[in-house]
Amino acid sequence: MIFKRLAFENYKAFRKREDIELRPLTILIGRNNAGKSVIARLPLLLAHSLSDRAESPFDLEFSGLNFGASFADIVHNRTPHRAVGVGADFATHDGQNLKIFAKVLYFDEYKLQVVQRFELKNSDNRPLTLCWAGEDPLEEMHRYRVEETGIECRVIFRGICPYKISPSDRRISSGFSFGNLSNEMTYLGPFREEPRRVYPFSGSFVRGVDFRGKNAPQLLSDDKLSRKGKVLSAVSDWFSEYLGGWPLDLSVQGDYFSLVLRNPKNSSVEVNIADVGAGIAQVLPIVVQRHFADITGDSGNIEIIEQPELHLHPGAHGPLADLYVKAVKEAGIRCLIETHSENFLLRIRRRIADKTLESDDVVVYWVKDKSDSKTQIQQINIEPNGEVDYWPKGVWSEDFDEVRAIRRAQKRRRR
Repeated sequence: MIFKRLAFENYKAFRKREDIELRPLTILIGRNNAGKSVIARLPLLLAHSLSDRAESPFDLEFSGLNFGASFADIVHNRTPHRAVGVGADFATHDGQNLKIFAKVLYFDEYKLQVVQRFELKNSDNRPLTLCWAGEDPLEEMHRYRVEETGIECRVIFRGICPYKISPSDRRISSGFSFGNLSNEMTYLGPFREEPRRVYPFSGSFVRGVDFRGKNAPQLLSDDKLSRKGKVLSAVSDWFSEYLGGWPLDLSVQGDYFSLVLRNPKNSSVEVNIADVGAGIAQVLPIVVQRHFADITGDSGNIEIIEQPELHLHPGAHGPLADLYVKAVKEAGIRCLIETHSENFLLRIRRRIADKTLESDDVVVYWVKDKSDSKTQIQQINIEPNGEVDYWPKGVWSEDFDEVRAIRRAQKRRRR
């Protein structure tokens, strides 16, 4: 299934319901603590809540990810008696459209989550709305009413997805499942793992870099052993071209190896990657993941990346954006990217202007940091000429403001 839209209400930073479209390249911008990361990580929470591995409607910790210590941590203003709503529109692999939305209540005295409302619509236009009809969650947890017919039924949920309905409803079969959506997405968080001086060979082939990027070195070592270093060569060329001219390589010592940068004029001179700048280490998993997916075709249909430019010199932000332009254009990958980089977005606009990328493939969302506005998310479309149809006042104008302040200070000094 492919995520087409996201919807959320009373969720973390967002009080009112917000609906956003996910295009092949979706970019989130905004100030700190506005809610960009909340949106970026929502597909992960949804995928788990719709899987057969979910133990509660919202498992707050899974696969090394943590969404909060308690249910109150995911509720707007930490008001646990209010329902949290999340949902998505999907395109299935057989061309069908599917829309779901669920609201979850929390009973603090029992530490219990209950699906208050579940809405399902499909291409056949046969909606199903299940409303919790109970009062006591301990005695009536599974008591629901079908809104379209008024019929009461017994429903067992797995996560936020109805697992069994008695009596069964023709719009949803017993054992209905969204599959394992988590297998169709990759996620790289904003804090990638610091490199080590020495790594053991993994002993098995890894399939991705992990959300902290910890598997990137092992993925390169596997590649050198099994694919004659095709991924390593591509990553090395990228490092050499955009990050100082020194290619990346593996230095093997028996059953262990190190990642090193080699002097282009004297390959015997090498520097362990643990001794280079933080930007090199932080960008490594991103570049490895992208080239691995390009060369092997082994990737999900959506990649989520937070702050790909972290600790990286602005001169490399554009080439980094080009990695995702290529993913969208050539591999059909969908990317959801949260960034603070003006240069990253400028490169996307440039690629639309030079017709490398279609304008309809990209959408930018400005996430406001004021919850009292009519909407906290402003959609920005990029026109075919690379211009934007809207731009929020004051965004990325800090450098201009600083120059103006310098000029004013200089005038005062001359008086």
